[in-house]
Amino acid sequence: MADFKKLLSYMLTLPIRVLTKTKLVLANYEKLDGNNLNKPLFYVVKHDSASDLVVLDIACRKAGLPSPFSRVKLGDQKIKRYLCLDKLHPVISKKRGTTDAMALMELALELHQQHPELDAQLVPCFINWGRSPGRHSAKEQPLFDDFSKPSWLKKLYIVTFRGRDNFISIDDPVSLRYTVDQHGYDSSIARKLLRVARFHFQRRQLMMSGPRLWHRDQFITALMASPVIKKAIADEAKSKNISREQARTTARTYLEEMVADYRGGWIRFLDRVLTWVWNKLYSGLHIQNGEAVRKLAQEGHEIIYMPCHRSHMDYLLLTYVIYYQGLVPPHIAAGVNLDFWPMGGVFRRAGAFFMRRSFRGNKLYSEIFREYLAQLIFRGHSIKFYPESGRSRTGRLLKPKTGMLAMVIQTLFRGQDRPVTIVPVYIGYEHVMEVKTYLRELSGAKKKKESFLHLFSVLKNLRHFGRGYVNFGTPILLNKLLNEQNPDWKKEIHPYSPPKPSWLPNFINQVSHNVMCNINQAAALNGVTMTAMALTVANKNTLFRQDLEQFLSLLTDLQTDNAIFTNLSLPPEANPTELLENALKMEKFTLDTDSPDIIRLPQESTVEMTYYRNNIIHLYMIPSVIAAVLIEQQAVDKKYLLKLIEQTAPLLANEYFFSYQPAQLISYVEQNLVAMKSHGLIEIDGENIIAVDHAKAPYMQLHLLSLLVQETLQRYAAVLLTLERSSDGLSRSELERTGQATARYLAKMHDIKGPEFTDKSILSQFVGLLREKELIVIKTEGRYVPTLELKDLAANIYSLIDGDIFHTIKKASQRSDK
Repeated sequence: MADFKKLLSYMLTLPIRVLTKTKLVLANYEKLDGNNLNKPLFYVVKHDSASDLVVLDIACRKAGLPSPFSRVKLGDQKIKRYLCLDKLHPVISKKRGTTDAMALMELALELHQQHPELDAQLVPCFINWGRSPGRHSAKEQPLFDDFSKPSWLKKLYIVTFRGRDNFISIDDPVSLRYTVDQHGYDSSIARKLLRVARFHFQRRQLMMSGPRLWHRDQFITALMASPVIKKAIADEAKSKNISREQARTTARTYLEEMVADYRGGWIRFLDRVLTWVWNKLYSGLHIQNGEAVRKLAQEGHEIIYMPCHRSHMDYLLLTYVIYYQGLVPPHIAAGVNLDFWPMGGVFRRAGAFFMRRSFRGNKLYSEIFREYLAQLIFRGHSIKFYPESGRSRTGRLLKPKTGMLAMVIQTLFRGQDRPVTIVPVYIGYEHVMEVKTYLRELSGAKKKKESFLHLFSVLKNLRHFGRGYVNFGTPILLNKLLNEQNPDWKKEIHPYSPPKPSWLPNFINQVSHNVMCNINQAAALNGVTMTAMALTVANKNTLFRQDLEQFLSLLTDLQTDNAIFTNLSLPPEANPTELLENALKMEKFTLDTDSPDIIRLPQESTVEMTYYRNNIIHLYMIPSVIAAVLIEQQAVDKKYLLKLIEQTAPLLANEYFFSYQPAQLISYVEQNLVAMKSHGLIEIDGENIIAVDHAKAPYMQLHLLSLLVQETLQRYAAVLLTLERSSDGLSRSELERTGQATARYLAKMHDIKGPEFTDKSILSQFVGLLREKELIVIKTEGRYVPTLELKDLAANIYSLIDGDIFHTIKKASQRSDK
């Protein structure tokens, strides 16, 4: 029978190669690498189907794994390499036969008992054709859309019409040696292994296709019947003195505006379109830590994706990446401004649901949106929304808005059974098509409303965008955090009116901050962002090629295996020369016409490049402070350096969204010092750290590194000096206003280009932290006065700022006083 299957597979290989296109995911491929490949491998598949085995054979050869049609030697026997759990359903008869999986499993376990040196690996191979979850209504389910119980006739249809949507996941191996040693080798163990494999395939199917869908009209009708929305309608009618029917009409209008119309056919269509788009626009997509998200989905977690927001491309790119990770695309929260013809309908069918920018003053809309979001989660749909709400115009993470997150957390207080887990996502680009638009808006231009004509104007200017980066950050397990916060929180669960305990707002704020930190922790380094960071701080935005390459090498080594940013991705290039060459291909930097060894940033592009710099500058705040101390003092005691870092790190971590434990910070500083020493920037003599002499070549690298934190320290000094100069103290609004005026004067006098330098919200965030850390004394009349501890911190910050610039800050603060 096996020989017949092999012969049939040879006959089918050519037509299947023509008809199919496979998306292959190797889950934790390293577990199948090295020593494991020298061990016998068995593939477990769901159906005894020649077409399934042929596409698996093609995928295995591509991945460098043994063919499923080859034999495995166990002891003195050669047996079949693949185990099929189920026969295909017959076309006419209702009863289907059984496979030889049980017999093969029993034989393999018995041979392991007889030969203690054997350690065969059982590898589950999930093979899927088409990813439609189906619909609840039988009328909505086409005959050939149910692939769960295929016959050979359905398989013919599937391969012919769904062959371009074939997906194979080769999953983690299971050691039969471990199984025999721990559990035995009788038939009950063999049966249990096969049962576990069946359950594994069921979970795989659910995580890829998601739950069955409701027709949109049915879903809206079900929502209108929800007790929560019924109560909201009654309250609306009473508060506005209108009839219930009028309130119901308004409620249904809101639902029609917001509810998605998710359709599998549109997802498959967009897959083809976006594959073409990415191949045209990008030279590659780099994805990191996808296996962690697949593991969460496999374990049944309700996944909430919370990415940073840099471009309209984010909507498409992240969904595309999730789809290619073998996961069901999420429902996406989108601003109602994107619901324009014809793209609104496309986005809606791809899973977008639309929301207004503000719910303030509209309780009915707020309750309806809250209930819709809760029902999506209860029904098992993954969700994606942007914690910053809007796109960042400066390249830095914005302070998160907590409304959507609060709604997600409150679903847990309504009795959500499945664990809810947040997955922060860092999205980065070597080219963001809206950057010039952002700069115009920051300069005071009015934001253009999204429309088809606006989209067309963007599309006609499409060009090579370099590479895109999608890094999944460390997941945040909400159920676990709630148990740590209040072990008895489940006692307060209510199905319709969840409680709002006094500790909940602080909990939500802490979770939102952790999300932003985990996004930044998963940052992606690339040639464009690193070169932009170097040139924006260099004198006249110009560097010699050799100096720039050495600095890029230093920036890379400072982030290699560091203790704080554990999930970041290093540049894919092998050396700084390649890194710079790929950056130059993006045509954002120019070679000097007289000397090609000089690389400069065009004057008109300086502000634009601050956007790319700001994507990664948070990674270099601590190293830059170390460099600034060494530039200022030449030689410093390590204990003093650590004390100063411990003083300034909380301020930098709060502004730039990164987190650390005290032990991690010390380890991180030590790693930075080792990297600096390896580049010749410092010498270490016991506890004494000595900077390289300024006459030596490596001093340039230390100087450039010290400049990265200067604008931040100058902004802090503008606020601190303003506070110190006021004998009677200042109100918070006065402090923020005068601090911003000082920063604006400083930016004008010293040509500081970054638009974030004078951002009032960043200044306000800094003042808020000073108050939270009790570094400010608040008088009874609400005026702020610095503490002695703050004055000590301020003196250390002032010492790290260039003398000319600090003189300007003092002059500017005097002007503000007047």
